[in-house]
Amino acid sequence: MIVNRENKYKGFLNIDLLTVKTKKGQEVKREVMRRKDAVASLVYNEETQKYIFVSQWRPGSLADIIEIPAGTLDHPGEDKRDAMKREIEEEIGYSVKSMILLDECYVSPGGNTEMVSIYFSVVDEKIGDGGGVEGEHEEIDIIEMTKEEMLSTRFNDAKTIIAVNWAKYNHK
Repeated sequence: MIVNRENKYKGFLNIDLLTVKTKKGQEVKREVMRRKDAVASLVYNEETQKYIFVSQWRPGSLADIIEIPAGTLDHPGEDKRDAMKREIEEEIGYSVKSMILLDECYVSPGGNTEMVSIYFSVVDEKIGDGGGVEGEHEEIDIIEMTKEEMLSTRFNDAKTIIAVNWAKYNHK
């Protein structure tokens, strides 16, 4: 049970200091990063029969990461599916033909509030360049892989690993 919440940092990320009462009645301090929830999708191009990934620099890894397209729910009231369609268009330049929810999970519940909804999306029509939104300072490279290439790639991003493992057993 939360006894007190004090904001310690407000910026791109928000850090709160919580005072929590444990089941044994002790009060302990815990930091938590408050983040907006997110969406992510393994994208399959029906025409080329390839999966589409993005590669971009990530501050947590201090390196480029190959991952599935994703983004935060940063438009107030935006539906998760609409947010995912928007991210797919922004990042890889496709319109979505169909989409199914695979699962939802906390990214790192020991210190982070972010919940990610993971989808599988089918695309077939290229409607833009992709590469991200310039105003968001995104520098995204688009990577296409066959199923064999995808399954032989070692990913180090949790949402991508979840989606790829789903495809391994459930998609063609």
